[in-house]
Amino acid sequence: MKTGSFLDMDMTTTARKLGDGYRWWTSELSGMLPLRFRRSGQRLRGAIIDCDTAGRFTEAGEPLVPSDGDTRGLRAGTIVIPSALALVRTVRLPALRAADLRGLVSLDMDRLFPFAADTAYVDVAAGGAGDTSVAALPKDQAHAIYEGAIAHGISPLAIGILHDEGDDRLAFDFLPQMQADGFASPASDGRAFWWGLVALVFVANIGLLIFRDVQSVARTAALVEAQAPAANAARRLALRVSQEDQKRAEMLRLRSDNDPLAELAFASRTIPNGAWIQRLALSQDTLRLSGYRQNGVDVLAPIRQSGRYLTVRASTADVSAESGTGEPFDIVAQGRPK
Repeated sequence: MKTGSFLDMDMTTTARKLGDGYRWWTSELSGMLPLRFRRSGQRLRGAIIDCDTAGRFTEAGEPLVPSDGDTRGLRAGTIVIPSALALVRTVRLPALRAADLRGLVSLDMDRLFPFAADTAYVDVAAGGAGDTSVAALPKDQAHAIYEGAIAHGISPLAIGILHDEGDDRLAFDFLPQMQADGFASPASDGRAFWWGLVALVFVANIGLLIFRDVQSVARTAALVEAQAPAANAARRLALRVSQEDQKRAEMLRLRSDNDPLAELAFASRTIPNGAWIQRLALSQDTLRLSGYRQNGVDVLAPIRQSGRYLTVRASTADVSAESGTGEPFDIVAQGRPK
């Protein structure tokens, strides 16, 4: 099934795309830096191989002998060519990243150099005050150098010109242009393998952390499921205790509001001297008192002034007959303040 996305690419294409993206990203970042902070040239890597104008290869002054044609045991190395093999000039160009400068020089090749754009490889080296060094190496000469290096058992990591004699950095490197042209195959000095191994270990660590986190969540879920019966029983017990507490509080409230002893004590404290109670009736928030009082004794006023009931009135129903000891009274007190 074709998805029409990156999922259709093989691992080789994916690795190349990722490498191109990484190089583009780093070049964009380096292009944002001031010139004094940018890395000047590429450091020499692998075996340092010198190639003279006659196409002879030497290593540390010793001439190299061509191999027998077996390319399986190639050594990675940097091919240093003399500046006489290339044309170098200084031009004023805008402050762009190296890839954009190379593209700009390629478009203007026929003006800067005495050959067409498709007959040479170019590289640039940004200088100060807007000056840019531009170097061009004819393609046939570059191809001969590359093939000669392979024939001498060297897999080029770079083909370029030194900044100065004895320097450890290249001012120009033509190999990336040759690789982009499809003539040279990408070489490896082993760093890609080790960086790939580091990336693999990093991804493995992330996967291990995710796996451990999933295991921890699974263990927690299993523990919660195992403790569910006990937790449910505890919740039911807590609910029952809460309901019992509410019932007890309600009973205490009802007892406090309808305590006959409290009402009897209230009546004993409130009824003034010269009056006595013959009957006390209590029903929820209604208190009824009946009895006899001496002439001139006010029974209603003390009960009203106490503020215990909202309504205090004298009842005319079922009033006892007047006796020789005093006048009868019948008082009904209703309603409690909130």
